Amino acid sequence: MDEKAIDRAVRLEHLVHHAQRCIALHFPFDAGLIAAAKHAGARWSKTHRCWYTPNAPEHLQEIFTAFKGKAWVDMNGLRKKAGTAAPARSMTPPAIQARVAGGAKPLAPAPAAARPTTAATALSNVQEDALATMRRKLEIGRYSPRSIQVYLGATKQLFQHFPNKHPNDIRTEDIEAFQHHLASVRKVSNSTLNQAVNAIRYYYMNVLGDERRVSFIERPRSERKLPSVLSEEEVTAILGSVANLKHQCILMLIYSAGLRLGELIHLHRTDIIPERKQVVIRGGKGRKDRITILSPKVLAKLDAYIEEYRPKEYLFEGQNGGPYSDTSVQAIFKQAKAKAGITAPATVHTLRHSFATHLLEKGTDLRYIQTLLGHSSSKTTEIYTHVSTKALGKIRSPLDDLDL
Repeated sequence: MDEKAIDRAVRLEHLVHHAQRCIALHFPFDAGLIAAAKHAGARWSKTHRCWYTPNAPEHLQEIFTAFKGKAWVDMNGLRKKAGTAAPARSMTPPAIQARVAGGAKPLAPAPAAARPTTAATALSNVQEDALATMRRKLEIGRYSPRSIQVYLGATKQLFQHFPNKHPNDIRTEDIEAFQHHLASVRKVSNSTLNQAVNAIRYYYMNVLGDERRVSFIERPRSERKLPSVLSEEEVTAILGSVANLKHQCILMLIYSAGLRLGELIHLHRTDIIPERKQVVIRGGKGRKDRITILSPKVLAKLDAYIEEYRPKEYLFEGQNGGPYSDTSVQAIFKQAKAKAGITAPATVHTLRHSFATHLLEKGTDLRYIQTLLGHSSSKTTEIYTHVSTKALGKIRSPLDDLDL
């Protein structure tokens, strides 16, 4: 290699580009070096302001071949870890490992096989970048904050389960092993397992564009659990045990309008339409707006509440402004339930289930209940026919006809 070639160094470094592991080529502007980079299959990145190729042994071989006699290839950047990631497997072909650029040391050997770890394992920079890219895609797709949180959380657990693997190197069989760990070791519910499948499928299909990797991963068998429902007497006892006006309005509005917790805390003052006795839900589940009923009893309480508390933007606000905390609502319900002496299992969402069931028992058409709840499919609403006591109460057990 002549002196001119030695003076013109090409510095190689790790690069994550569009969630793909790449090799960055840094060198001063030179028509001859640009031609060599193109000959090596490199492309220009406007984002990172450098040339790059996929990070694979064959591409590294092409780089050395293309720059042979033209520039010194500095591999020190490739010997470093990508951020805090685990050491990458050796990307250097055997021929180059023997003598790299006139005596440079070969890359470090491949690490031990990926091993499952705990959820507390810290993410590498590469994994953090992958999740950041996934977040951007989800936000562009206008997924709800809750869905984004669930998808990122499940994908993060997959990355943590294989701390020594680059996200792009996690194979179909690795994903299945992670699913088996969730099902058999952690024993998560079918719902949680299905959420993990949805999140992982989204990452590899929508972020990496690799549909084949997740086409055949197994989904858990669907469950059909009946919702918990409180009787009218139990609801009366719970609502009657709350003394605080604000807390009363919160629980009464959830039950009387069939609201989800997230819908309740994001209500604005302008979403209450007193003259039409309506509550407007904006951007509910599935990004759908809907209108539900406003009870005159709740309206009277709300008038007194607004007069006393004077909320500015949201109907129910925290001490420092902004929407009321969902954990605070859950605590209100838990305390009211305990004070009322209700021992049946129930959460805030049980009030919504009770709203639908009680409407059905009073003869309200199922299609209207579907609209009030914001269900896309009538099959979702039909589940309340299985917990309603109206029809079951008329059925006589055959035991009653026995002469015992």
